[in-house]
Amino acid sequence: MKRIDGSNRSGLRWAVLLAASWPQWAGATAQCPPGSGEKGPVFWALGFGVLGLFFVLGLAAVFGAVRATRGVKWTRRLPLLLAALVAMLCLWMLGLWLFGSYFVMVC
Repeated sequence: MKRIDGSNRSGLRWAVLLAASWPQWAGATAQCPPGSGEKGPVFWALGFGVLGLFFVLGLAAVFGAVRATRGVKWTRRLPLLLAALVAMLCLWMLGLWLFGSYFVMVC
């Protein structure tokens, strides 16, 4: 039998924790009870509207940063544009999270 040294014990602990949490993953993807009913078209329109709003806000952050930094030296412009890209990605992720949490994964 091979002995596990100290550097691999952390990986072994994560593997055991992951294997122990496997049944909880199956419970998270269980279907809604039959009495919960279907979601109406207004509900889905609102959900996709929220998703689209955060998509447009993310794009507006980048386009706004590009317009606001015109005429600025590249040494000052580049960090601002990178920050706007990070903000865009964060807004998109927030929109996806809201859509998934409040519109897709609800009964």
